[in-house]
Amino acid sequence: MSSLEEDRDGGTAVTVGDDSTESAKRKLEMQVDIRDVGPCKKHVKVSIPRSEIDRQFDESLQDFGKDVAVPGFRPGRAPRQLVIKRFKKQVGDQVKSSLLMASLEQLDADYKLDPITQPQLDPAAIELPEDGPMNFEIDVEVRPQFDLPDYKGMNLKRPVRPIGESEIEAQTKSYLERHGQMVPKLQGSAELGDFVTADLVFYRPDGSTLSEVKEIQFRLQPELRFRDGAIPQLGQTLVGATPGETRKGEANLGTSTGEASLRGATVPVEIRLHDLKQIRLPEINTAFLNSIGFENMEDLREAVQEALKRRAETLQRQALRRQIVDQLLEKTPFDLPADLVRREEQSTIRRLVAELRAEGIGDNEIRASEAAIRANAHESTLRSLKELLLLSKIAEAEDLEVDIEDVDLEIESMAERTGESPRRIRSRLEKEGTLQQYTTQILERKVIDRILQLSNVEDDLTALAGPEASIETVDHTASEAEDEVEAETETETGTEGDVEGGDDSQTVPPEA
Repeated sequence: MSSLEEDRDGGTAVTVGDDSTESAKRKLEMQVDIRDVGPCKKHVKVSIPRSEIDRQFDESLQDFGKDVAVPGFRPGRAPRQLVIKRFKKQVGDQVKSSLLMASLEQLDADYKLDPITQPQLDPAAIELPEDGPMNFEIDVEVRPQFDLPDYKGMNLKRPVRPIGESEIEAQTKSYLERHGQMVPKLQGSAELGDFVTADLVFYRPDGSTLSEVKEIQFRLQPELRFRDGAIPQLGQTLVGATPGETRKGEANLGTSTGEASLRGATVPVEIRLHDLKQIRLPEINTAFLNSIGFENMEDLREAVQEALKRRAETLQRQALRRQIVDQLLEKTPFDLPADLVRREEQSTIRRLVAELRAEGIGDNEIRASEAAIRANAHESTLRSLKELLLLSKIAEAEDLEVDIEDVDLEIESMAERTGESPRRIRSRLEKEGTLQQYTTQILERKVIDRILQLSNVEDDLTALAGPEASIETVDHTASEAEDEVEAETETETGTEGDVEGGDDSQTVPPEA
């Protein structure tokens, strides 16, 4: 039996245990006080009375004395007081460990706290007193409580857009540039697609220097992204500039910028241009095309077109998923602990990059997206955690699970895209500890598929815009302060000549 009392502060004081029944595993007599101390966070106080400590001490001493070697006595025959005197600390540590383990198991069984993460508990900091009860306290981050959102009958728009000849031409040229040669640009000014060597100087709003990056080389594209932000109008700023010239622009800093006061701010930036280079395309002939796995230019264009179609399908699915999650989040608002979000930021970066890789996204796009994810890691993590909790609840309602066959199929699909063996991919994922991320990803995909089956989906010819402007990404920061989100995730480099998700024998990535 258990008695429950409400105290004056709104906490819950509980006495657990009853000597009237003795089960195979006896329940502890212990006092438990549980209080809400923040969003999805509970503070738990546990007090184990002296009677339980003495009982456990007798049991531990009896077990300890069976095997302990005391000079002059056979094992198990040494006097109790002598064993206590010689091994009091060891027995005390065993008592404390046994009581902690039993009390935590009982907490889990009796109160169903449903923790999101493993509670942090330092046994060394807990004292086993000579007299009186043993007390300890823990903070537990628990799953938020919310009703299952209505996920049936959603009205969704599937973006549809034909792939034009100009897009195929641009992607074909982009691929051919991978086989070209970089040469100095001796005449003319900077144009999109040129390779630039420049100094970047970032300024605080008060005019003081925030940081300076010397002689960085990047390709001139409409936007330049770095680890904690972006220069969205870089192309417009630099086109027409010549070596020795300085241009001024603006940089948008993300929420992971090391200097807290500048998170989310727009700051001035100077670009001092030093040098220009350009790509000289290879000579297109039968020998060259055969060397990269194609018989003629038409075969190459067809491969590029197929890759663009797969990319459009990926964008379609991303758009539908975003609509689904947006509607679910709007229907089901809830908060999460800020420190939980902070701790999970790096895991979220790895997971989102893994999702891009699993979709067959090109290496350049992954790097650009990774930079954007890092720059806004906190918001991305908060949303990702909420998505995971919502979709997990729907998975339970729909009895959706991930089995071994699902994981095997995912690994085989990755093997087809990368040219690696399934065994090697599985070994790498297990070594990196990311196999669980892919399992979660598979489950979320199953949930999205089920919701799509239950939704009203309408094609929309206007929702999917044309090809996005090219983005260049560099591994630098605008702030010299230490980043809160460290760059631990490395982007895989695809095999040269691979089409996104295409056949290994005749493929090409549509991005340089």
